[in-house]
Amino acid sequence: MKQLCLCAAASFAGQDWGKSDQRLLQAVENNDVARVASLIAHKGLVPTKLDPEGKSAFHLAAMRGAAGCLEVMLAQGSDVMSTDGAGYNALHLAAKYGHPECLKQLLEASCAVDIEDSSGWTALHHAASGGCLSCSKLLCSFKAHLNPRDRSGATPLMIAAQMCHTDLCRLLLQQGAAADDQDLQGRTALMLACEGASPETVGVLLQAGAQPGITDALGQDATHYGALTGDKLILQLLQESAQRPSPPSGVQAPPPISF
Repeated sequence: MKQLCLCAAASFAGQDWGKSDQRLLQAVENNDVARVASLIAHKGLVPTKLDPEGKSAFHLAAMRGAAGCLEVMLAQGSDVMSTDGAGYNALHLAAKYGHPECLKQLLEASCAVDIEDSSGWTALHHAASGGCLSCSKLLCSFKAHLNPRDRSGATPLMIAAQMCHTDLCRLLLQQGAAADDQDLQGRTALMLACEGASPETVGVLLQAGAQPGITDALGQDATHYGALTGDKLILQLLQESAQRPSPPSGVQAPPPISF
């Protein structure tokens, strides 16, 4: 039923799609700012209108990093919260494809920083997945929630750890992200970093206070996932961390080490 509704919505979206709409989409594709401005001014086009495939000129500009085109469309009053056929708004797309300039334009135009897409991902999830430090820093500066959970319970830190984006994990932890949050399967960022065979990421998480003794829904801890990869450095880091006394309550963990 859901698939049928999506198809019907896409079909409806493209019913009144005309040649001028297609020209606007092409102008954004070519990053032709003057052409975009001219088409909107003289044709009265709506940049957020979706084509039969669920794309719009507005969302395409955010996805391609066409900041000049996006600026023109924002100045014309385009709806910053509108979504494309896949359930993404322009903020999600700018973060997903690593375009901080577009991201800043949208945030300054009052696009909600923590709005979720159809899978429960916020822009920070997308920036974490892509490993975009500049986008993540920008989102944090606009007070993005650091520990939002998607449909599987994953936070941006978990996504960054799973993708082995060490520097991004360090940034999120320094901003105050929770090191030991667990997803719906009970997995932590540390387990995911171990599974991804990234000793650098494991080291950053451990130095930030991540606890290796936490177990998931299967009763497995970080050492189990480290052993699966056979990475001796990861196992050494976990062993050393387990032997260190826990810091007293209220004492901040030491800053992340560099590798």
